[in-house]
Amino acid sequence: MRSLSKPTFTNLEVLNLCLTATPDVGLHTRLLAISNNLDIATTAYDVNATAKTLNLVPRVDTVGHVTKPELTSLYSDHMSKTNGVARHIYDSIRSLAPYKKCPLCGVGTVATLDHHLPKSKYPDLAIFPCNLVPACHFCNDTKKARYPRLPGQQTLHPYYDAPLFSARWMKATLDQGPPLVIIYEASPPATWPAIDQERVRRHFIICGIGVTFSSNANDELAAHKDMLVKLHRQGGAVAVRGHLLEQVEKYSSRTNSWQLSMFEALANDTWFIDVGFNSIA
Repeated sequence: MRSLSKPTFTNLEVLNLCLTATPDVGLHTRLLAISNNLDIATTAYDVNATAKTLNLVPRVDTVGHVTKPELTSLYSDHMSKTNGVARHIYDSIRSLAPYKKCPLCGVGTVATLDHHLPKSKYPDLAIFPCNLVPACHFCNDTKKARYPRLPGQQTLHPYYDAPLFSARWMKATLDQGPPLVIIYEASPPATWPAIDQERVRRHFIICGIGVTFSSNANDELAAHKDMLVKLHRQGGAVAVRGHLLEQVEKYSSRTNSWQLSMFEALANDTWFIDVGFNSIA
């Protein structure tokens, strides 16, 4: 998981491109008539996202005389469509994620743009670049059309929530089983504001991070088994723990990664470094 810089494109810039590919004179005229309304909506979005109050953004079905389907089609017909007139903006936003890693989970490969506030509820934000976040298919599919009714229900926003992405709140624990497995949970510090604690827990659940992280961690465990057996044979529990601490150091800069939390949990588990590694499937 990581924060990202905001897209530099404006909503008006995207709208103007879409208008060049709108041959329907009536629709073209109606879209022009609401351009100021859309500008007001995007300004309000930016203010509320900064204040962590996106739950206050009103849901709409129409804007002026433009319907929800007409608004959302601006995205599907002109942005996400392969030959859409604004496709280059779609691709540019998608490329904001370093190494094509999904910023919502830090594991999946970016494959699409997620509407942070879903276009089915907020069609006036359907083409707003700051509402479009690079995402993997899994995160996009698990989020679906969920939206925040309360402040604590806001999932983390890569463009606005840098402090929550960089602060440590991921925790892993070892379940001896059988089978032996790594389990993850969102465990924010008790000193955090209650809303921030709720938000990271909400993000963890909505994006299915527990499933994604456990799957990767348990696969990695299996790959380490032979090495841990060999290390224990050579130097006992001390050698095993030393190796695990090396991995902790290796991933120390990836604050809420599955790797850092996993190796910390293993290095601090006496049973695992003494004998438990033999239980790895």
